[in-house]
Amino acid sequence: MNGFALHGLEHLSATSLNLYAAAPALWVVEKLLRRRAPVGAAAHRGTAAEHGVSLGLFDPALPVADCQAAALAEFDRISALSADPNRAKEREAIPAIVEMALAELRQYGVPTNPPEGKHQHRVEIRLDDIAVPIIGYQDFVWDAHGIVLDLKTQLRLASDISAPHARQGAVYVAGTNRQMRFCYATPKKVAVYALADVPAQLAILRAIAIRLERFLRLSGDAHELAALICPDFESFWWSSPEARALGKEVYGF
Repeated sequence: MNGFALHGLEHLSATSLNLYAAAPALWVVEKLLRRRAPVGAAAHRGTAAEHGVSLGLFDPALPVADCQAAALAEFDRISALSADPNRAKEREAIPAIVEMALAELRQYGVPTNPPEGKHQHRVEIRLDDIAVPIIGYQDFVWDAHGIVLDLKTQLRLASDISAPHARQGAVYVAGTNRQMRFCYATPKKVAVYALADVPAQLAILRAIAIRLERFLRLSGDAHELAALICPDFESFWWSSPEARALGKEVYGF
């Protein structure tokens, strides 16, 4: 039996594979033990800003101020129980991020509507020798331009597409003639980068997936697999107190 079936994993995602590559100990906690620490305020900032930008793209006549207000309301809703000390700082950045992103992306016109009842476009691909599909969800699609675009919000502008984002974007346009772009938006700047060499990124994802399956095949017991690896609590992935507490509970130190 392949490792994915052994643990009841019916699909993968670029996000999951990126997590395994960066922090396998956390991957085991989240994907096998089904334990998850609350996400931080930065993640809530991204979700809320994307909500406001989406409203403004699909309704070009909607004032930017209304999009900003909707984004702030969404942030307040999803972060209401957050204990993250950076909550106020992340909230403060949202209105300017929404304004910057809309100024850039409204030039593309109105995006293609997702399927009825959905907020994003679902994609599913297969990679050679990987027993389960890889799924993803595209933020924005412009069929008329042949463009798929993913919005990333930051406090400091990235100078290029990060390696994890490149692998994520490759899933979104695999097997198509569409161009994958990433819009990085901060409160002061915005930049759009086009993804190059999609096959190379898919090859990396495949390599990660092969290694993950081999690891999973070692045992059907998630706790036994956890006993084979060590978490690095100094890494970004374990930065929240909740995550470190969960890691200590699982790994014993």
